[in-house]
Amino acid sequence: MLISAVFLMFTSALHGQTNTPDTSIELVSEVTSVAEGETFSIALHLEPKEGWHIYWINGGDAGYPPRMPEGWVHPENFTIGDLQFEAPHFVPLRTQIQYGYNDSTLFIVDVDSPESFDGDVTISAKVEWLACDDSTCVPEDGEVSITLPKGDGSVDSEWQARFNQSRSLHPIAVDWVSTFTSTETEVMLDVEIPEASALVQDVWFFPEVEKLIDHAAEQTIRVSDEGRIRIETVAGVWYDKYDEIYALLQTVPDAEDRSQSFRIHITRADTLPSAEFSSSKARTPFNFGGEEPSALQAFLNAFMFAFLGGLVLNVMPCVLPILSLKALSVAELTGSDAKAANIAGWAYTAGVLLCFQILAIALILLRATGLELGWGFQLQDPIIVALLALLVVVVGFNFSGLFEIRGSFANLGGLTTKLTNMRGMGDFFTGLLAVLIASPCTVPGMSLAAGYALAQPWPLLLTIFLGLGIGFALPYLLVTLAPPIRNLLPKPGAWMETFRKLLAFPLYGTAIWLVYVLGSQAGNMAVVTFLSIALITAFALWSWTKGRESSKGSWYAVSALGTAGIVAIFIWLPPVPTSATSIVEEFDWSVEEVERRHEEGKPIFAYFTADWCVSCKYNEQFALKTNRVQRHFEENEFIVFVGDWTSYDADIKRELEKHGRAGVPLYLYYEPDGNINEPTVLPAILTARGVVRRTALN
Repeated sequence: MLISAVFLMFTSALHGQTNTPDTSIELVSEVTSVAEGETFSIALHLEPKEGWHIYWINGGDAGYPPRMPEGWVHPENFTIGDLQFEAPHFVPLRTQIQYGYNDSTLFIVDVDSPESFDGDVTISAKVEWLACDDSTCVPEDGEVSITLPKGDGSVDSEWQARFNQSRSLHPIAVDWVSTFTSTETEVMLDVEIPEASALVQDVWFFPEVEKLIDHAAEQTIRVSDEGRIRIETVAGVWYDKYDEIYALLQTVPDAEDRSQSFRIHITRADTLPSAEFSSSKARTPFNFGGEEPSALQAFLNAFMFAFLGGLVLNVMPCVLPILSLKALSVAELTGSDAKAANIAGWAYTAGVLLCFQILAIALILLRATGLELGWGFQLQDPIIVALLALLVVVVGFNFSGLFEIRGSFANLGGLTTKLTNMRGMGDFFTGLLAVLIASPCTVPGMSLAAGYALAQPWPLLLTIFLGLGIGFALPYLLVTLAPPIRNLLPKPGAWMETFRKLLAFPLYGTAIWLVYVLGSQAGNMAVVTFLSIALITAFALWSWTKGRESSKGSWYAVSALGTAGIVAIFIWLPPVPTSATSIVEEFDWSVEEVERRHEEGKPIFAYFTADWCVSCKYNEQFALKTNRVQRHFEENEFIVFVGDWTSYDADIKRELEKHGRAGVPLYLYYEPDGNINEPTVLPAILTARGVVRRTALN
């Protein structure tokens, strides 16, 4: 009998364990047998692999907890309680905060057995959970089961210790009088703490409901001498949804990283009790329990990221045409004296720094009007896109030899040098142009710095953008200031004329991309209008060159007439944004439409894209538009929504922020019977196989 029992326990544990790519899960028991009329405990045991995490009741900015959508399967007359959650940890991800667990975690469940039952006890369930690392989230599921023999309810000493450890991490339920108020901008919590718990002086507020607060925001705690605490923090998007909630108050970790949590019931009040507070402290999830990083340190970190981001911008694809321009300049400087090289480097740097400051000031002024703008905002205006495209086309014409301006062709073929007689102005304008073309690009360091800068007063924002400009200009500046580096470059000669004409082609390629963005923003007629302008521009420049060569005023008149025509077209037929055209089986995204179709019980896939987003277009071509994904959507009757952010849209901006994104792409899957407020967020880089797997219907 003993051997049989041991064998049964072994096979039960083996049957109860499931391994997924990112998490192992099993159903474990604190007892080796089940007694009649007793309460015993079992637990879901989840263990994410290193670098991954799972989620608490409220996942914070993202995530959902383990759940059993079909409930427990158990013998008749057995009663199973709710999952019991350990107090969560902060799981920071860039500027977001999630609540969850990085290590092995037990989710204990109490089971009541009836006064009488026969045979073995088998309990099973299908479990769903979300596992994430720093870049990817994977919805996972598994079947767990455990079979226990009928017996005297003896405990398993090994697992009992583990269960007790988990229970020590559970919050203590208390009946402290707690109320809260909320506005569109702020949530305030008031708690009366009994004298016996006076040691609770610094706690963090973890609401069990989602989106009540901004989880990454600062929380300010005020403490009175009478034992009252008040916590103030930034409101979330559902600040007015709840009239009563449960929440945890977690104390500051001690020297051994141990803390205590209290679970309180909180009700909404019109006003909070008046009180005098003797102390006040502001903390963020990033420094709770630790030393408050100084404002200077935060600024220096952001400045460093801006500088590094500027360096990386030099090798981004959108800057390649400008690197071509700089290559010509540097090649010509190899035959110049040191003074001329120094002037060129400093002039280029001045142009770069000035242009970044102009962009920063424009961003400050536009955001002051209420517009929710971020990095790359200039490419959301079709008029600016058209002007940039025309500028690139004109430079390309010059490189191709359609028109010539006497002077050093290394400075945009002499174009900018002619604008003024001051030395270095060609390099100055090259710096301006480099920033304009590079500005749509984003690299990780620059994104972090820009996010910090946009939340700071304008002097700090300008300083961060200054760091971005220094990083962007530094490589070219070093080449011009360091003769050993310049001497490594080819000597100038006749080959440069051919090289200049060759470099016109990447400029034309850039123009094609900009015209494509323009067409997506303002429609086909805007493209036709732009091409007409480009044709008139080419004719006007050619006429001007002919006039210079022949000294005939008639050619200049023709050129002036063409220029007037270009200005007139921009004034009377400016490109204006137009709504994106829907394609087969795709609908324009809106919150209302998603909610309506979700109520119909249809699976929904929503993706947010922009024509200036290279990774978006890659995902669409190699994943979303493939036959495999399209067939999957068609066979399962998916409703597909497209949020097109090529032109600025405030609703899309809010939806991106709702899911913790500063920009596109964003991919969401709404399960037919799932919570509409908890769609599955797919990774930023897609594959056809991954889309099908993550949107598979249960």
